[in-house]
Amino acid sequence: MSTELLYTSAPQGLRHGSRGFCTVLTTAGMPINVIGQLEAISSYRHLFKAGTSRDAENPVAFAHQRMNLGGRVVSVLSRVSAYGLDYSGRSNKIAHHVTLEQAEMPAAGPAWLMSQRGVMRGEWLGQCETPATGPVLPRGDQTPRICSSWKNIAGDAGWGGVVAEAIASGSAEPLWVIYPLQHQQRLLELMDEAISLLPVSQRWRATFNTYAANIPPGVECKIRFVPDIAEEARFAKSSGKAIDLTKHQSITTASQWVEKARGSARREVGGAISSGGSFNAVQAQTEEQPVVSSWSSEDEVATGPPPTPEPPELPPELTRGKQTRKKILIAVAVLAVIVGLGSTWAVARLMAGLPILPGTASAKAPEIPAYIPDEDPEPVAEPVNTPRRVATETLQLVLHYDKKQILQWAAQNPAGDAAFPSPVSLRGFTRIKPIQYESDSEVAPPQQQTHGVQSAKLISWGGDLSSLPAEQNLTVMTTRLSEGTQTLPVQLLPGTPDTLGPTQIYCRRDTGDLIAIVDLDWNDTPSFLADQAASYRTYAMMVSAISKRLDSIEADSALLPELLQDAVDAFIRNSFPGRGESRMATLIRKGGGLDLAGEATKLSETLQSRMENTTRRLDKEQQAAVVRVVSDCERISQSAGELGRAFAVLEKGQIVEVPELRFHESAKVTLRRIPLRFHFSW
Repeated sequence: MSTELLYTSAPQGLRHGSRGFCTVLTTAGMPINVIGQLEAISSYRHLFKAGTSRDAENPVAFAHQRMNLGGRVVSVLSRVSAYGLDYSGRSNKIAHHVTLEQAEMPAAGPAWLMSQRGVMRGEWLGQCETPATGPVLPRGDQTPRICSSWKNIAGDAGWGGVVAEAIASGSAEPLWVIYPLQHQQRLLELMDEAISLLPVSQRWRATFNTYAANIPPGVECKIRFVPDIAEEARFAKSSGKAIDLTKHQSITTASQWVEKARGSARREVGGAISSGGSFNAVQAQTEEQPVVSSWSSEDEVATGPPPTPEPPELPPELTRGKQTRKKILIAVAVLAVIVGLGSTWAVARLMAGLPILPGTASAKAPEIPAYIPDEDPEPVAEPVNTPRRVATETLQLVLHYDKKQILQWAAQNPAGDAAFPSPVSLRGFTRIKPIQYESDSEVAPPQQQTHGVQSAKLISWGGDLSSLPAEQNLTVMTTRLSEGTQTLPVQLLPGTPDTLGPTQIYCRRDTGDLIAIVDLDWNDTPSFLADQAASYRTYAMMVSAISKRLDSIEADSALLPELLQDAVDAFIRNSFPGRGESRMATLIRKGGGLDLAGEATKLSETLQSRMENTTRRLDKEQQAAVVRVVSDCERISQSAGELGRAFAVLEKGQIVEVPELRFHESAKVTLRRIPLRFHFSW
């Protein structure tokens, strides 16, 4: 069932005590953590100030993005735009988000669905609501069509095929589309044309944003449109993966996707375009041949390939020679088939121990080598109830950073120059999935029908066997900011690989849980975790620096007149809604989900705008306070950028392979083999 959320500026939001930018509509029963994640993707940056003559030119962000909501990856349709001035006179925005289940996804794709009447909201009537269900989603399909809108805007319909190919490739690298503002009303139409080229099974893999000014970490967005006057356009041009609609680019090497977009595709295989041996216009390139080399601007090539002349008639003597060569080739092919069949017949008789020709002496049959097991040979007389070895899928044990430790260091180290706490602690667990063992008997022993670890007496990490120790009680603390602990009956697994440094790995045999505790010294970091260590330090330092700047802004706000104080208060409320926790805790809890850079920039612009429009003159002390607040806003924007980049590295994490974990009944009976890897992550 679809759900929806509406986010804008209001004097009173849905949650008690909320005002300013807040949620004013949600589907009944939406979890609070999902609400927070949807609010986090509601940021918007105005290109033009609200109330000015160019306010209407601010672009609308239509987006289909995929993100983790409540522990599962969900498709989210969004519409975010400028929304005039709010009740307090500042620039407003409105964001509408719709989540939908797979069964609700129409075959026509996300861009088609968003263009249907009644799906996306662009206004709020001023009444907070909790409807029982989300919007009614229409059903519909479409057939592949020539990308005429791409031809009208970009000069070549094939660019729609370039976009479709980028989506079908499955690559995580974004493809940018730079557009002039006069085309912003047609961006959803462009995406719909490109999506129509895809097989139905791939259309909902098409993630995009028509104003990708600020895509938070962890949000999947493949096709990113940006206006040519936005700062992201410069980055897009330098990335080498951009379609620039402000120029007449040409596709110098096309693929079957491009041909289909132009209406000249030759064939399809299994519902998907077969590109044969042609060059993939958006495939990943080597350093010697960057992808940008396949596209050129109007300054480098003509706006289209020159017309191909009709081939001339061949002279009769050349035609006769061509026919003679054709007959020779056919004769050679027939001879090759005869030789091939004869060879196959001879090999088959030799393999069967028969002579090549009837009536001749028998050829000696080739010796077949005995089977040599690669490892862990089974005993010759295998007991009836010994289960066969079963290979399982690789398990990933995610080790999370202790957020309380980061908070403590940031709070006690405002200057950012103290040594890190040692050791830095990470904890995590994974559950070994139950399996049903096969055996030579109809029913395997009951103790071997679950995880294959309950009856284990020995373990190994791809090497020597070790005996499992006696059970003990282990107290494990949560890595979250909350003070949660749990005591579990576990066994410490001996022989832990030394790849990770000081590590304890425990097994709870009644549930099959693996619990890991890793202590790292960031002052002596393993080389494979160097990026994690640097980002950990940067993240903690930026948390401390931003909190310090916020305290400075609040102190200076007390010196300002009421009109300017209101703007500062709104900035603090919107950035850190009251949860009874410190600002540092909010920064750590939200990770990369805060739009501090945008809010700080907005505060700076609001202060300067109100000073220009007020008739009241400020004294020297007040003027100095305004200058300090504006300066702090600029530093917060810079620190927020570094915070976001560091968080992206921590969230992506680092995967470390370790030797395979095995549980044994005896030296010759393996109960369970577990390919395992560790993922250091936020």
